[in-house]
Amino acid sequence: MSAGQMLEAARVARGMSLDDLAQVTKLRASILAAMEGDDFSHCGGIVYARGQLRAIAPVLGLDPDELVDAFEDGRRRA
Repeated sequence: MSAGQMLEAARVARGMSLDDLAQVTKLRASILAAMEGDDFSHCGGIVYARGQLRAIAPVLGLDPDELVDAFEDGRRRA
């Protein structure tokens, strides 16, 4: 499962909208939507993308390391 798929599945499982998640994480809903689509180009670079994933993970009950690993796997495949 990709990082974006993990984010979306966890968000939906928690019954959160993108706007709900945006309020908690202080990230724009449009950036979160792009991340769920595995488009991390709006995150400000790879280091920022990793940091944002680590910040979002606990909000959604995800393991930050597993989420970042999935992100890195996706980058290697691209």
